[in-house]
Amino acid sequence: MCDLCESEINKTAAKIKGRYKLWELPRHHHCPIIGTCLTLAELHRVQRNCLLQLPSSDSDYQLHTAIVGQAEHNGAVAHRINKLLERKFKRWIKVYGQLESHPERLRFWTDALKHGEISGPLWALLSHRISAQQLVDQALGDVHMLSHLQGAANRADLKYSSALEHQLAELKQQLEQQRQQSELKIGKNEQLLSAQQNALASIQQRLVPAPESELVIKQQLSESRKQCQLLSRKQTWLVSQLAQREQRLSELEHGHRGLIEQIQETQQERDTLERALNQLLVRRSPETELGDNDAINLKGKKLAYVGGRPTIYPHLKSYVETLNGQLILHDGGQEDSRAELCSSLAGADMVFCPVDCISHDACLRVKKFCKQQQKLFVPLRSASLSAFSNGLRRANQSDDTVVAGGIITTSIRPLAVALGSD
Repeated sequence: MCDLCESEINKTAAKIKGRYKLWELPRHHHCPIIGTCLTLAELHRVQRNCLLQLPSSDSDYQLHTAIVGQAEHNGAVAHRINKLLERKFKRWIKVYGQLESHPERLRFWTDALKHGEISGPLWALLSHRISAQQLVDQALGDVHMLSHLQGAANRADLKYSSALEHQLAELKQQLEQQRQQSELKIGKNEQLLSAQQNALASIQQRLVPAPESELVIKQQLSESRKQCQLLSRKQTWLVSQLAQREQRLSELEHGHRGLIEQIQETQQERDTLERALNQLLVRRSPETELGDNDAINLKGKKLAYVGGRPTIYPHLKSYVETLNGQLILHDGGQEDSRAELCSSLAGADMVFCPVDCISHDACLRVKKFCKQQQKLFVPLRSASLSAFSNGLRRANQSDDTVVAGGIITTSIRPLAVALGSD
């Protein structure tokens, strides 16, 4: 935007200072405002306080639709919602009202998207008369697309979690059936053993010492002992089988918890990728040339990436180039020569190493080289674009405080296992 256009916008804004009430906004603004800025609990409270009668069922969708319909009228519902929004987002309204130029207001909205806190900034932006129509349209479009992305991600997570729960329920049912069968067999064997012991005791009581029957009695006694020993061993085996099945159930439950943790980790990865994508989109947008102090600018630095998967090398290289940097790639000795490893790292300012996709020996060599050459060493949890983006962000934030030859560390346990105690 040129200086002349900026000056004209500021002059116009000075004449129209002030803010819109909810019912003064266009009708198509009401749905994203109410859906994004208010919780279901707040909507139900508004319904109770205003004695709002729903047209059919009392579902959340019907409640949302009814309140959106009332928002365009200058009535009790619209007044209460407007008062609630003003009180809830007072801080954001104050911050936005102090912005004096269109680039500042644009940066205000992009920062809100980047940090995932959009409800307050959205109300402050839409309700202020100073907001340019271009910025208003952009904000509404961003909120609309975020609702689609979030809905798709939630559906996928719910489907996967439901399948895991169904599998666990089936395994528990199978184990319970096996346990009941084992207990039934053990009960029958105990009954048989008890009957044999009772029979043996009866024989011993009725036994009359006689020289001619002593040999027969000893033989019967020996057979009874053998039967008892056989039943005892069988009982021991059945108890062992039951213990093994209980241990298997415990392992399955532990595996289920591990899968749930993987789902959470995947969600974190997705969020990281979304932030990285937003950063790329912001840097490529012409409006951000007016100044985005939060974007990473490598200023021509050379980065080395050792190991990982060659299939994502082009994406890593393109990503670094968009940040005004250069990327040196080496697979750690799979295809590239190990003799060339140190020479490839000599010109790098910082070195990244995904510890899950590189040999232990190559990782230790890279770490030792960086320590000797006073270069920043950044171990990565995995060979993914999101892990590289997080590592680059940590390295960029720590560039002024970490001494040369330092290590940007993480709390992930595999890093400590891969790198050792050095």
